Amino acid sequence: MSDNISLFLTAVEKQVTSNIISPKETKSNKDFVVWGDGNKFPNYLMECYNNCPTLQSIINGTADYVCGDDVIVNNIMFSKKVNNNGETMKELISKIALDYLIFGCYALHILRNYKGEVAELYWVDVTKLRSDEKNEVFYYSDDWNKSYGRVKTLQYPKYSESDENTSSIFFYKNNQARTTYGTPIWSASLKNVAIEMGITNFHLNELENNFMGSKLISFCNGIPDEKQKSEIENAINEKFSGNENAGRILISFAQHKDNAPIVSSLATDDFDTRYETLEKRNKEQIFVAFRATPVLFGLVTESNGFATNEYRDSYKIYAKTVVNPIQQNIVATINKIIGENGIEIKPFSINFDEDNNNEKQIID
Repeated sequence: MSDNISLFLTAVEKQVTSNIISPKETKSNKDFVVWGDGNKFPNYLMECYNNCPTLQSIINGTADYVCGDDVIVNNIMFSKKVNNNGETMKELISKIALDYLIFGCYALHILRNYKGEVAELYWVDVTKLRSDEKNEVFYYSDDWNKSYGRVKTLQYPKYSESDENTSSIFFYKNNQARTTYGTPIWSASLKNVAIEMGITNFHLNELENNFMGSKLISFCNGIPDEKQKSEIENAINEKFSGNENAGRILISFAQHKDNAPIVSSLATDDFDTRYETLEKRNKEQIFVAFRATPVLFGLVTESNGFATNEYRDSYKIYAKTVVNPIQQNIVATINKIIGENGIEIKPFSINFDEDNNNEKQIID
């Protein structure tokens, strides 16, 4: 064997171990607590919500359940709208329910009138909100991506029933959170969500960008210079790669092997099975984190499709363990701000028989 054998591989992407942003909180040189790596954890949670279909389906469906059939407003001042933007109480509750499910916390901007009475309630985007360690003072910025010294913030005190601040922030984080900010109820499945997004991106890159190498061409007649290697790679990829041709081609250059190029297949026969199994397991883990079942969100089961009895029974359990506690929390929050018995949520109702009768009447 020669002592001077060299092998160079090209078109191989650098391995990425994880793109998950850590939720670790740290104190900044300012007064607020940094929320995750680079102060970007809430933005990462939002990215997960926007790009993981399973997660988005569960969160949207659960938020609808939380809002129920209707929101009854007993306080006349807020019966039509809750702020000068014309938002209704149900619209406000829908927003904070989504935030609770995505981030494990939510916030409201409270404005008082000249009499000291609560006059307006505004939803606050928690991705733009930071807090001191004890949630006594809050900092709002449209852009936390700048270095801390350049971030422009608005400062608000914590809302209190007894204070007379004309502008304050009511902030709620779930009881599981032993941190400055909230912890989403699906946090245990964060890696599963990342895997689902990764699988989707993998297949997209395979189709559009030819990310996965399916063929290896080895040139065994010496090592060309960088310019020659680039010309060879471009010529081969231009001719054989693209959407209409499956995977991207990998090219290697070596000194020997009788100077003949060797074409090898890198694809395995069980990719479809492996990804199907992984995808299924990940979905199951995300549902487990929510203590939910697919049938609750209109997804058919493998055994018997969509069964109304299964849906009804599943919802009873889900309502008791997840939906009702969130409803009760939101009602308590709003009533604390606008007055006792200010609102109530009419629970989501299930009556398939009534729906069927209505359909029959329409047909008749």
